[in-house]
Amino acid sequence: MNRRNRAEEVFNDIFDTIKDKQKDIGGVVNEYTSNSTQKPAMDLIEDTEFIAVITDLPGVNKEDIKIDLTEGTMEITAKFNEEPNGKNFVRKERKYGKVNRIISLPAKIKLNETSAVFENGVLTIVLTKQTSNKSYEVKVD
Repeated sequence: MNRRNRAEEVFNDIFDTIKDKQKDIGGVVNEYTSNSTQKPAMDLIEDTEFIAVITDLPGVNKEDIKIDLTEGTMEITAKFNEEPNGKNFVRKERKYGKVNRIISLPAKIKLNETSAVFENGVLTIVLTKQTSNKSYEVKVD
């Protein structure tokens, strides 16, 4: 009888673990497929001289935005307010924590001719395009 009880305990532990993992996986899948993505919404506009990037970052403080540029890529990182602890959420759709977005730019830009404005939760970045590709001839010895 002791062996039987032990076997039942082992099986119950296994089934409880499987149920817990199913809940975890269900939560991850739900979070992944939900409409609230962890990448900020972004518009990219290009004309002959400029590239404009408009990003929605509601609830973010200006001091919590970081923009990193290369001639061909841009990375925006923003930190949203901390998630309130001890709250019993029935529904949670607002973003908390850190978000990050890296994009390839459609043209090379002049790094020193870039401006950014953050107003009413909208970040607008204006990038000046390089007008010509510099070339350099290498002499063969």
